[in-house]
Amino acid sequence: MSSYFKLLKSLRADIAAPAFHDFMRSLPDSLMLGTGVFALVTQSFSMGILVLAVIELCIAHKFIGDLVQGVQGGNSQELSDTCTPGIPSPYQISFVGKILSQTIFPSGPVFLISGVIAYILSSTLNFKEELSELGMKDPEWKTRLPLSFMFSFLLLILFVFWRFANSCDGAVTLLGSVVTGLLTGGLIFLVHVYLFGRDSVNFLGIPLLADRAATGAPLYVGVKVNKKN
Repeated sequence: MSSYFKLLKSLRADIAAPAFHDFMRSLPDSLMLGTGVFALVTQSFSMGILVLAVIELCIAHKFIGDLVQGVQGGNSQELSDTCTPGIPSPYQISFVGKILSQTIFPSGPVFLISGVIAYILSSTLNFKEELSELGMKDPEWKTRLPLSFMFSFLLLILFVFWRFANSCDGAVTLLGSVVTGLLTGGLIFLVHVYLFGRDSVNFLGIPLLADRAATGAPLYVGVKVNKKN
């Protein structure tokens, strides 16, 4: 039995813990790179708009960070290897780390993750009526909204806790970065809907409600396909 626990302890220390740290470190870069590749491969308009949102979040972070640094003064923040965002490799590949300014506030990785989560959740919430109508016929559609909120905030809490546990950022900095990122992501979402329309943020491919019939029944954009017996 003791050898069994020693094996589990060794697996946690040598495999699980390093893999978890690498996942957290690479999360901002993986998000940006993965979204860009997916948008390029699928030629999806909405995914391309999401890539634009990520870039705008990076620009917003640099603007806010430079503004705070100009007011408070001081030098850029020096981060340890554990806290520096990037894809683990001998060359320390990092896309987000080069774009985001390493300032004291807000925390670049936390700001970016919070902004993207706010953007995606705003998109899901924007199609709440469509999801409700579709949920009357298929219960699986009803669960998408609450599940998306639950798992998104669980990921955000886990990422923030990891940054705090590794002394990457202080509690006040983390809280302020989350709030600032959520507000910025939501604002960018509103701007994109205004400029490009609702279809530009339709990541789930949800049929849009164009209008309602005289009876109050929903009218969807698209062609109804009759199933053959």
